[in-house]
Amino acid sequence: MLNILYHYFGSKILHKIEPELAHAIALCYLRLLNQLVRKKKSVTPVLKTKICGMELPSPIGLAAGFDKNSEVFNASLSLGFGFVEVGTITPDPQIGNSKPRLFRLPEEEALINRMGFNNKGMSYVSKTALMPKLGIVGVNIGANAKSINKILDFTIIFEFLAHQFDYVTINVSSPNTQNLRELQKPEMLEKILQNVNAVNVSLERQVPIFIKIAPDLNENNLIEILNVCEENKVSGIIATNTTVSPKTLKNPISFEGGLSGRPLFKPSNKILKILAKRKNASTVLIGVGGIFSAADIYEKIRMGASAVQIYSSFVYNGPMHLKKMETDLENLLLVDGYSSLEKAVGASIG
Repeated sequence: MLNILYHYFGSKILHKIEPELAHAIALCYLRLLNQLVRKKKSVTPVLKTKICGMELPSPIGLAAGFDKNSEVFNASLSLGFGFVEVGTITPDPQIGNSKPRLFRLPEEEALINRMGFNNKGMSYVSKTALMPKLGIVGVNIGANAKSINKILDFTIIFEFLAHQFDYVTINVSSPNTQNLRELQKPEMLEKILQNVNAVNVSLERQVPIFIKIAPDLNENNLIEILNVCEENKVSGIIATNTTVSPKTLKNPISFEGGLSGRPLFKPSNKILKILAKRKNASTVLIGVGGIFSAADIYEKIRMGASAVQIYSSFVYNGPMHLKKMETDLENLLLVDGYSSLEKAVGASIG
């Protein structure tokens, strides 16, 4: 019932409101729901999967950026997500970039954001994360915009928060923090990973570490990143973050920030395909970008993704569409003779 109310309230009213205000209103509703839900998501045998030791009732996760302060993860899980990634969280609180900074492109089914890691900081999140979790919840971590040592920021926040979450994603690919994407360079990324690995081995429970990368990398850069990740025992790669290229739009416009939504589907798949062909068997891929249907999910799964994350399609279509995608994905798998999603992973890799 709550899903239905949220779905129709969102489609009828929220889409008519300024995007960032609409997001704030949705979070208010979900904060209330977060206090009420106690039931775990039911498991569909065909769709359940396991990555890096984490059991997921569904391969469809909520991408970072929606629940920036780890306030509504249980509510999000109750809407039907198989897992949730909160953040991006930085060591210190920061207000982000100046407004307006979030824009809809409904004719493209896309969003442009230049938020700039607006969040309440790791100390606040360490408190919100204390609530017992109804499923798998990961945390996406980043560096403060004004930090004089962005590499150190990742070590600080990893040490502070990693033990409270099921996995950690290192975000070195947002286009909205100056020079952050420079940290995708092999020598920079290696320093980050060496530092967080040193912390991780000291934890009572070591957590899987993922790297979130940009879709705007060339193949040589991508292979360099993959090699650094695998040499430093990264569990997986999330492909991809938002793009800065207007060429992905049907009607290209100049913009400042990152573009997500349907135009990102092909560019993110290009990255996913390269990674799937070159990675070690133990490296997990999570596909993100432009997913609006079960067919989109299925394409990424067959291309090598073990799970996926959505954001823009959730904003445009609401939680009821999530259930439809799950049902349709199960049907696609069964029609092709797959008794489980895991058997379809990488099926189209040539």
